[in-house]
Amino acid sequence: MDIVTGLRLQRPRTWLLLVTVLLAVAAGLRLAKDDAHTKVMMYYGGWNTEEMFDATRWFTSGMYVPRNIEADGSASNVTMLRNKPLKLTSQQVDQLPIVVAGVFFSADLTLDLEAFATNQPDLSNSYRYAYSAFAKPNIPEDYYYLYLDWQKKQYVVTFSMNAQKPEKLSGKYVQEVHADQPADAEHIKVFADIAEAERKTN
Repeated sequence: MDIVTGLRLQRPRTWLLLVTVLLAVAAGLRLAKDDAHTKVMMYYGGWNTEEMFDATRWFTSGMYVPRNIEADGSASNVTMLRNKPLKLTSQQVDQLPIVVAGVFFSADLTLDLEAFATNQPDLSNSYRYAYSAFAKPNIPEDYYYLYLDWQKKQYVVTFSMNAQKPEKLSGKYVQEVHADQPADAEHIKVFADIAEAERKTN
């Protein structure tokens, strides 16, 4: 077989390979384009609000990631997770006792404010990031749990802050934690972790 004949035989294979590569590239670009235009629709303003808005930019920017808590493993369209949760500043930690007092008052729970004011526990390591949600379209809030061990009872205080202007904390609600309740198991574990950390530092 001469060189010319060999090239003629290889040419169809070369074109076939080239077409295959081009099709693969086109398919990849199409998938990338489709992913880029996939909208992430989220509810805002509370659990009972029926309106949604396009929150895609908050996820494509990397600030938030989906919170996969649905029964089928899909992402929630109410809450999400911050990729890098903020740590409270010293000024915000100083606000925590006021947040606690306000939440207890709103929930009509008894809190000896005088004793709490004179024997304030160190709350600087007693909070944990929980989740995030939108108060309004494009106004995300980050929610935290504050773990309060007070007068032989354990409470979890939920508070939030504006994710873009996080100076001020907003108290939401409080719940008492019971060791014999399966639903409180995760909170009980956090209380144990906090107590162990305090034991090691003392």
